[in-house]
Amino acid sequence: MKRSPLERIGTRAIASATEDPRAGAGAVRGTPFGVWAGVVCWLGSCLAWLGCSPPVATAPARPNVLLVSIDTLRADHLPFHGYDRDTAPRLTKLAEAGIVFENATASSSWTLPSHLSMLTGLSVSAHGACDDRLWTRTDESGAPIPVPLKGTFVSETLEAAGYACAGFYSWKYLDDQFGFGPGFQTWERLGHTFYSHPVVGPEFERLRAADDIEGLKALAAEHPRLFDDTAPTSPEIIDRALTWLDERPADRPFFLFVHLFDVHDPYVPPSPYRELFDPDYAGPIDGRRVTAADSLVRGDMSPEDLAHLIALYDGGIAWVDSEVGRLLDGFDARGLADTLVIVTSDHGEEFFEHGHKTHRRQVYRESSHVPLVVSWPDVLPAGTRVAAPVGLIDIAPTLCAAAGVDLAPRMEGSDLFELVEGPDRGVDARACELFVFESGDLLEHHLGLAFERKYAIRVRTGEGTHWEQFDLDEDPRGEARPQRILADDPRARELDTRLSELRTRVDGLRAMLPARADGLSPLDEDDLAQLAALGYTGQDESSTSEAANDGELCLDGCVWRFPD
Repeated sequence: MKRSPLERIGTRAIASATEDPRAGAGAVRGTPFGVWAGVVCWLGSCLAWLGCSPPVATAPARPNVLLVSIDTLRADHLPFHGYDRDTAPRLTKLAEAGIVFENATASSSWTLPSHLSMLTGLSVSAHGACDDRLWTRTDESGAPIPVPLKGTFVSETLEAAGYACAGFYSWKYLDDQFGFGPGFQTWERLGHTFYSHPVVGPEFERLRAADDIEGLKALAAEHPRLFDDTAPTSPEIIDRALTWLDERPADRPFFLFVHLFDVHDPYVPPSPYRELFDPDYAGPIDGRRVTAADSLVRGDMSPEDLAHLIALYDGGIAWVDSEVGRLLDGFDARGLADTLVIVTSDHGEEFFEHGHKTHRRQVYRESSHVPLVVSWPDVLPAGTRVAAPVGLIDIAPTLCAAAGVDLAPRMEGSDLFELVEGPDRGVDARACELFVFESGDLLEHHLGLAFERKYAIRVRTGEGTHWEQFDLDEDPRGEARPQRILADDPRARELDTRLSELRTRVDGLRAMLPARADGLSPLDEDDLAQLAALGYTGQDESSTSEAANDGELCLDGCVWRFPD
């Protein structure tokens, strides 16, 4: 019979107390997890002998689970990661009640591959979806080439274990055409634009094709919310999630996934959050048109303008934090305070720390370092901080373990509860991968490797490959621009060895995973227009039938080539 996390932790704590009290030192900060659990178990035994009940409840066999993904939220802009602005009081409260994983790394620096990693427990090179251009490829006859997506979604595993699964999201990259949704009885997009709305979208296309300007104006007047790209979506997501809680099957545990998009650009939080951190600014930066060709958001913008842009981003964090708080309050009001809650992000955001804005440009810490907070009242100890490297790939196996589902070798990540217990994890790094294409060809491959106190980046271009390395004790935000590590440097050889070990593991895992094509569909012109509206792949970029056909999909050096 599978033991609960609390039972496993308590057993380990008693054993380690008789062996080496320093076991796991450096991995856990705050209240030592093993000591806490050992005391709980000892007190529980004493109270049971006295005929009393233990003070801490045993972990439920199949807990209710809430997973919240806050798009574009970088870890170092949160108070519990040392930020000097109070951007997230509710998340801070949640962090104080649970475990903060200080060194969590996104699987990529953009939404699609990172969320696939989050929900499959696989790195980008393992699940295979590295770029949206994969959805535009065709063979010589013009037929779409299958996307090389592999893996099992955690929702499929939990559904098979009897869970009611629902997911609510607000951005196209989580649509079912990209593979999302299996295992969820409800997988629903909210916060539509006129592009994506099932009724208004086709009508817009009909009017545009007919060059009916007056008709388009009337349509926009009838549906102003859909034509406003700055309208917030989080309230609609939270409202729908709370409604689902009231309608869910009462006789089954649930897995609820919530994706919130309002931290993403344009940075236009509603008042009073818009004015919260820079109320006296009177310049031209309003958080809009960040990726437009004529944008005022440039590398040479004034320090005052850049500071205001960041203040607007921080205001967006505070706004979304308040909506997360409303969701958590809704759980409490429904008697669901004992839910296992995980809050994280798919990637961070850049503000010219290394020459770029927004994301999907590179994998420096501002893009790859994300929050990961886990709270499970009466099961996990409050106030614990873990310094060991973890990643989005560790979320799915953790949820399986919490639900008592045996972990099959289909996932690359690890059970975070076991990490807190302190066993040897084997591979001690987490990867962040980014593939950059230009005119359909692979231009650059950026790979970040997060270790406990170091972060290394390997960049491969047409001019060759080089490593950069950050010491997170001296430079915790990774803001410095280090010199390149030369190929004959011992540090480079050590990193190459670590990468080779990781690559071997991923190579073997991917080889055993079957391909899946269920639900995947090619991108059409409307899809590309939606993505272009926020500066992603669009009609101004190459999306030809040959796009990415020769791109190498790998943790540097593997031979997985398209078509798979």
